[in-house]
Amino acid sequence: MAEGDKGLESGELSDYQAAQEMLKRVTEELESLKQEISQLEIRKTRLTEEMASLEARLFALHAHPKSASKISRGLFLALMSAVVLSIFNVYLKIIFQSPPQSSRILGILEQPGLLAPGFGNALLILFLRMIVVMAVMPILATFLYPPLWQDIKGFLQSKDRAQMLKVVGSGFLLLLSQVCIYIAIGNIPIGLALTFFFIYPIVTVLASWGLFGDRPTVIRIIAMFVIGWGCTIALPSGDEAKSLVGVVAAVTAGVTFAGYVVLVGMGTRKLHPMSFNIMSLAAVFVFAALILMLPLPANFSLKVEPTALTDILMSSVILGVLTLGSYVLNNLAIRFASPALASIIGTSSIALTALLGWIAIGERLQLRQWGGVGLVTLGVVGLSLERMFKAKRRS
Repeated sequence: MAEGDKGLESGELSDYQAAQEMLKRVTEELESLKQEISQLEIRKTRLTEEMASLEARLFALHAHPKSASKISRGLFLALMSAVVLSIFNVYLKIIFQSPPQSSRILGILEQPGLLAPGFGNALLILFLRMIVVMAVMPILATFLYPPLWQDIKGFLQSKDRAQMLKVVGSGFLLLLSQVCIYIAIGNIPIGLALTFFFIYPIVTVLASWGLFGDRPTVIRIIAMFVIGWGCTIALPSGDEAKSLVGVVAAVTAGVTFAGYVVLVGMGTRKLHPMSFNIMSLAAVFVFAALILMLPLPANFSLKVEPTALTDILMSSVILGVLTLGSYVLNNLAIRFASPALASIIGTSSIALTALLGWIAIGERLQLRQWGGVGLVTLGVVGLSLERMFKAKRRS
């Protein structure tokens, strides 16, 4: 019996050792498979980026050669987009004047302010404007990019959490950026608000360096220095508290917008820019609605005169229409010219807004501040040109 037990124990030990060996082999195979899956994911990401690049090059080849008349038309449309955006900014300034303050339009028409430039009021205007945008933008986007809804459906079905975080995060950062720039425009001259807002290319370059190892070139460093110099000499004087709020709000708007740009760049590696932007705007709309329903602190709450509600609603519709107009003009400009050229013309919105603010509502800047506006515009144009030439060298 003892010999039988020993035989049994020996057999069990042999089976155990065999099972242990098999478990070891299976574990090793699983580890090998995990490595292969990881490598395949990396290859998938690279192939997706290569396909996007090839798609852009094919589009460029299909579009070329572009006639001089088409390019001229594209540049004109880009300029019109910048003009409409400048009108949008000036109209915001007219709205965000604490009653009973008012703006004199073209030195003739007296237009009373509707809202004090606070967080809750800025959020309200953004929300009302987004109602108009979200009612029309999907229709326009479908016309400009027909596979829009197939893209969105595929994205939702994929349940890609990382991509979802990019969409939601970009929407939240865009909301903060918009609210902050509204506050800035209400507190300092609109030309200066945009000047400080355009600090965002510096933040974007630094973020790209830190996150993706995209080391700044000499041209970028010079352009960043020029932008910083321009912002320094453009600092406002006068009402210190109000100026400080405006400058801080504008810089915060620029920093959060830079975060938005970085997330859009990451998100559009897997998703078409049009599809990503629509979902990002939808996130802005949802966040604005949710925050307005929260019990905000007194300093951040809504302060709206009931008698001004009708004017506020009408103003929001006008802002929404101006947003859509600028969007359509910019997209058409990109089709006729190129994204790079349209972007370069778009930087003129800084100087255009300052000029229109002076002509339309008599906002005057000091000579040094005009110099700051010019330097920031020059620096941003330099960055845009550097990106354009770099893209040409790659292609």
